[in-house]
Amino acid sequence: MRSLRYPIAAVAAVAVIAGPGTASAQTTAGACTVTPAVAGASGADVCQKGRDLFSLLVPQIGVALSGGNTIVGEGGTLGGWGKRMLQLRLSAVDGRVPANDVPVRVTGPAVASDFGASRVPVPMPSIDAAVGLFKGMPFGLTNVGGVDVLLGATYLPAIQASDFELTPTGSNLAFSYGVRVGALQESSLVPGVSVSFMRRKLPTMNFGYGSSNDTLRIENFALTSNALRLAASKRFLVFGIAAGVGRDQIDGTSSLRAAVNEQILSTNQRFSGTLPNLRTTVSRNTAFVNASLNLLILRLIGEYGWSSQGESLNTLNTFGAHQANERYRYGSLGLTVRF
Repeated sequence: MRSLRYPIAAVAAVAVIAGPGTASAQTTAGACTVTPAVAGASGADVCQKGRDLFSLLVPQIGVALSGGNTIVGEGGTLGGWGKRMLQLRLSAVDGRVPANDVPVRVTGPAVASDFGASRVPVPMPSIDAAVGLFKGMPFGLTNVGGVDVLLGATYLPAIQASDFELTPTGSNLAFSYGVRVGALQESSLVPGVSVSFMRRKLPTMNFGYGSSNDTLRIENFALTSNALRLAASKRFLVFGIAAGVGRDQIDGTSSLRAAVNEQILSTNQRFSGTLPNLRTTVSRNTAFVNASLNLLILRLIGEYGWSSQGESLNTLNTFGAHQANERYRYGSLGLTVRF
């Protein structure tokens, strides 16, 4: 009866993953400062705009990093020690970046502005690998409790659209790791079912927004995604299908640096604004479907997914008809080889 615990655990995982989220979404920051500290200068507007831009970008970059299926096209484990799989994947979120030329001020209170929103794909190329550790225990026509180790590397390209830019500060690569536990091993009659956890990271980056001769820069941006997934798959000759649900916890940290030119007391001055310890944490549900085609030793996989709207991140500024932490659609293409 011991082996029955694995299917029961999988059912419990469905309830946990697919259930409504209880974790709160929030953006926090340190003290805002403006230099030179002349009479009438205030960081209220510039720091609020930087904080709101951060709130807009973190969830969608996090969704692109997490993707859908941990290994696209796969639902079960590999089937034991020594079995390996390598996958090249390109994921992209149907994202939004600021479109309007919005003035930034260092006088008076924070002012609500509309940044607008341009539709831009947020790409995330990666390479993932799985290595079989344990085949699992026999259970009827299948095995339960198989274990795979998951490894990965994410590549971050530079992005530029309108007044917005994103650039890595050092290496374009960051590494990921995780584990996959099989509830059912795929066989001729039984689908593959597994629960997996993957911790993914982005290379450290800067992104900035330019408005006239003013700039807002989010510096040393780091993002981590903890992705929990429940997936099932089945192959039919040269075709295969997979589907699943999951839960993402996305955590982004950074700091703001701004340069603002403004006239105070009839004198044109250039101000520098800083906002350290920016942090946004959100939790989101996701669901995905995969379809695959076997091409001799290679498998070509396509994925389409939905990341549900998370708990609202309140912003003073607006982004056209869009908001921070809204729902996103994403897709992936993968090429897999087993050896």
